[in-house]
Amino acid sequence: MIGEQSDEGRAMESATLTYASHSLTNTLDPIKGRTSAWLGGTEMAAIYDVLVRWDPESAEIVPQLAESITEAPDRLSWTVRLRDGVTFSNGDTLDASAVIASTNRMTEGNATNSDQFRANVRSVEAPDPSTVTYNLKNPWSDFPTLLTSGFGMITHSDSFRDGKFVEPIGAGPFTVESVNPGFELVLAPREDYWGGKPRIGELKFVDLQGEQPMVDALKAGEVQMAYLRGGEAIDTMRADFPGYYEPVSMVDNGLLNIREGRAAHDIRVRQAIAKAIDPTVINERSRKGLNSPGLEMFQEWSTMHGSIPGPTPDIEAARKLVDEAKADGYDGKLTFAALSDPASTDLALAMQSLLQNVGFEVEIQPNATKNDIAKVFYVTHDFDVSVAGTAVPDSAPLLRLQGLLTTGSSQNVSGYSNPTMDEVIFQIQTAGTEDERRAGFEKMQTILNEDVPILPLGSGANFVTWAPNVHDAKSGMDGLTLFDKVWISD
Repeated sequence: MIGEQSDEGRAMESATLTYASHSLTNTLDPIKGRTSAWLGGTEMAAIYDVLVRWDPESAEIVPQLAESITEAPDRLSWTVRLRDGVTFSNGDTLDASAVIASTNRMTEGNATNSDQFRANVRSVEAPDPSTVTYNLKNPWSDFPTLLTSGFGMITHSDSFRDGKFVEPIGAGPFTVESVNPGFELVLAPREDYWGGKPRIGELKFVDLQGEQPMVDALKAGEVQMAYLRGGEAIDTMRADFPGYYEPVSMVDNGLLNIREGRAAHDIRVRQAIAKAIDPTVINERSRKGLNSPGLEMFQEWSTMHGSIPGPTPDIEAARKLVDEAKADGYDGKLTFAALSDPASTDLALAMQSLLQNVGFEVEIQPNATKNDIAKVFYVTHDFDVSVAGTAVPDSAPLLRLQGLLTTGSSQNVSGYSNPTMDEVIFQIQTAGTEDERRAGFEKMQTILNEDVPILPLGSGANFVTWAPNVHDAKSGMDGLTLFDKVWISD
């Protein structure tokens, strides 16, 4: 936590809290949305709540809708005990059958992390109306992390009609008042929320299309909270504003489309890209030197930092590899998918310059919004190279990498497939100690250095920041924030 705040003051229970989202969700359906904190998860959690949440103060998963969560001694099941008195916004009781029905909709609809869920969960059972047991095929220490976001957001069956999402009915502290897709989402507090009516009159989410506008709006009092990921914006705000600061690995991550028919399908092209990129140059030109550049997954500050370094930049070796590929018919062209905001444009230009220096011809393809570029990554796959914020937290270091690198995963942007990597991921997932996990990540780094389906460029941070008169916002993993106890002082 950054900054000290007094708990003194009178709560303005009719006040509006306006939150500047990193990218305002274009859907309130957890099955279709990304449910990450920077792509709609915070908005959805306000409506649906979550079964459990990550508590940064205790560094543990703690209950929210759940009363408790426990792992079996044999590590082959997790049991969630639900709180008494929890209801959906339509008045129906949230019980074990509702949780199982919501879980089934998530898996059947191929929601975020459903690949990992299907691959590792053998069955979900309700021993009684207040208990849900997740039976695993193998140990999975990070399993509760799924219940802090999408799989922990319980949707009522009436949210769907004829298989289609029609309205958001959840057990969270707020209900939808109005929606202006891509611009504004306004929520009203629930009188009958299980934890008591929230102490604000209205919760508003807005998309200000960039981090400098967020900084300006916070300073002007036009918004009271914001989710920041840019080094300069964070550096500016943490000096004067309180908030939750979370260091994350791979805050910038190079993505290479290695599907057949794309340039990077040729391993020489991938290796040339890795040898051409100097992360220090990227950081200076596009992040004003405020992130921590490096080509390894986990840097020295991380508990998962190991002894295997990332690839080594080598301009001459990169040029040789490009020349070899061209001699076999490659035209040297790459398309770089980028966002069109100033910081992303600077990053794209820096990548373009470094790649063209070794013989590539790079065309930058701009995308207006984060939802647009997400479609390129996950639906059309119409790109050769890009950079995205993978943002791997130390609290759950495998889950996002598992989605990126597992064969056949819907989150596998690169189209990567390697049975050896799949086995290493399984070893990390089932590891019983931190040392075993760290050793697994060293194996992963070794494979990445050779195969190059992704290219870590450096670590950074998430920063959920708020005005000094905002109190008791509950920030957790990836900056996903809960507002059930938040209040604004006069």
